[in-house]
Amino acid sequence: MSEAAFFYNLTTQRPARPKPPSVHTDSAAGSQVQLLKSAAKKSQWSSKRSCPPKQNTRQHSIAASTSTSSTTSTTSSVAPELNERRDPMLSTPLPDYRHAANQTLKGRAAAQSGSGKTPSSGITAADRKHALQVAAEQRARAAAARGDTLGRTSSISSNTASSSITAVTSEAASNDDLGTRPFTRRNGRRYLRDTNLTYPLPCDLAEIHRQTLRTMLLCQVFGGPVCSPAFVQKPPKRVLEVGCGTGFWSVMCHRHFAQRGFSSIQFTGIDIAPLAPRMDSDDMKWRFVQHDLRRVPLPFRADEFNLVMIKDMSMVTPTTGLQQELMDEYIRILKPGGTLEIWDGDHSLRMLLPHAPPPAKDDDESEDEEQVHTNAMATYLLTSSTPLAAPQNQYLIDYNTWVSKALEARQLTPMPCTTIRPMLLQEAELLVEIDSRRLAIPLGEVRWEREGVGGTVTQGTNGNVISSKGKVKEFDRRTLTAGQAALRRTALMTVIGLIESLEPLLREASGKGQDEWDRWQGNMMADLLKHGGTSWGECLEVGAWWARKKKAPPTP
Repeated sequence: MSEAAFFYNLTTQRPARPKPPSVHTDSAAGSQVQLLKSAAKKSQWSSKRSCPPKQNTRQHSIAASTSTSSTTSTTSSVAPELNERRDPMLSTPLPDYRHAANQTLKGRAAAQSGSGKTPSSGITAADRKHALQVAAEQRARAAAARGDTLGRTSSISSNTASSSITAVTSEAASNDDLGTRPFTRRNGRRYLRDTNLTYPLPCDLAEIHRQTLRTMLLCQVFGGPVCSPAFVQKPPKRVLEVGCGTGFWSVMCHRHFAQRGFSSIQFTGIDIAPLAPRMDSDDMKWRFVQHDLRRVPLPFRADEFNLVMIKDMSMVTPTTGLQQELMDEYIRILKPGGTLEIWDGDHSLRMLLPHAPPPAKDDDESEDEEQVHTNAMATYLLTSSTPLAAPQNQYLIDYNTWVSKALEARQLTPMPCTTIRPMLLQEAELLVEIDSRRLAIPLGEVRWEREGVGGTVTQGTNGNVISSKGKVKEFDRRTLTAGQAALRRTALMTVIGLIESLEPLLREASGKGQDEWDRWQGNMMADLLKHGGTSWGECLEVGAWWARKKKAPPTP
C-alpha cells in the first residue's frame, strides 16, 4: 500500500502551476556553474538566486580572456550560451549535457572537496585553467567527430574512472543552432524552437511533471516498467528508450531490475531535446544521445540493443512514411531475440458502459496474475467485447472534437491504440510473439460501479442491491480504496494536464478567444475535479504492445 499511499498524497490536491525553471534550480548543476564561472571572471552567482545577475556577462567573459589567445577563443564560444541563459524560458532546466552529464554525484562532491570550495565560492587560477582545458578537449572531440569517416556520433566520456554516465551528441545536432539552443517561448510556455516539428506539446516543467506522473501511472497499472514476459527470468543487457525526455522511465526500469539483483544494465536515451543529462543514481549506466528522429538512420549499430522501448511517441511521429522508417530502424538496431515494446494511449476519450470485470482464470497462471493485478488497481482489461461509448460529459465531448481536429491537421492520430498492433503485425516476417495488453482507467468514481451491475438496479429492504431477476448483486458493487481512488485521480490529473498543454491547438480548433477559453477551462476543471463530472464512466485508455525479433536460422 506504500505506492497507493504515494498516489493518494500526491494527487488529492491539484498542485499550482509551477514557475518556469531556471538554470540554477537543479542541485546537479554545480559542474556547469563552475565552468561558466571560469569563463566569466569574478562573476559570482549566489546559490540562492534563481537566475544569473543582470550585468553584462559577455563583457566579463571577454575581460577574463585577454591573457592569451586560447582564452579569447574559449570565451567567445561560451558567451552566447551565457546570453541565452539570461532568459530561463529559452534554456534547458537541467545542466548543460556537454559538461555536467559525465559527472556523478560522488565525482562532483569529490571535486568540490578537493578544491576546498563550494559552488558559490571564489574563482581560482586552477578553476580557470580547468575550464580552458575542458573547452579545448571539446573542440578537439568535435573536430574529430566531423572528420569521422563513418559519420557516427561522437562520445564525450567522463575523465573520472568511477563515472558510468556518458553523453552523446549527434553530429548533425552539434553543427546546428537548434541543437545548442533548442527551445523558444510561445504562448507563455517553452516549446521546441524548430517550427517544422509536428510535436505540439511544450517542454517546460509543468509538462515534464505531467509526463512523470503518467510514467508512474503506467508502471503502476502494468505492474512494472516492462510488460513483455521475455524479461521475467533474464533482464536485458542493453536498453534504448526512444524519446526519453528526462529519462524517467529508464530510472524506473533500472530500479526495477536493480531490486532484483541486476544493476549492470546499460541504458541509452535518445531525444531531440537535451533534457536528460544526469541520473539520480550513481550506479546507473546511462548514455544520452541528442538526435532528431526525422534523420534516419539512427546513430546506432545494427543488433545493438536487447530492448527498445517506445513510450508515448504518438505525438512525435506523424501518420506518414516516417512511422515505417522508424519501425525499420527499431528492428535494425534490435538484437535477434531482442524485444520491441511500445507504450501509448488514446488522446480522445471514451466511456465504459456497465459491465463486471472478468474473473481470474485458473488455467493460465500468467493471465491469472494479470487479471488479479488489474482488479486490484480498479482498472478494466480492454478486449473486443468491452462495452464502450462516447463520453457523456459535455466538456470531454468538446475536448474530443477539438483534439481530433487539431491532431489530424498535424497528421497525428487521436487514437493511436488502434494502429499499433496492425503496424507490428505487418512486420510478421521479422517479428514473432506479437502480443498486447490494453487497459481502461476510469477517471473517478463511477455510478454503476457503486450501484452494481447486472440488470435493472433497485434498492432492497435490507440495503442490498437487487437486480431485476431478484438476485443479490452485492458482489458486483465496488467501493474504491484510498489507493484506487488516488490512482484514478492521477489519471484524471494527467488528462487535465494534457488539455492545458494543448491549449493553443485546442483554442484554435474551438475558435474561442482567450477570455472564452479561460471561462471554458475554469468550468471544465471545476466540473471534473469538484463535481464528479466523470462519474458516467469516462476513462483513459492505455496499452502496451511487444514483439521479439526473429533469430537467424542456424547455419548448416
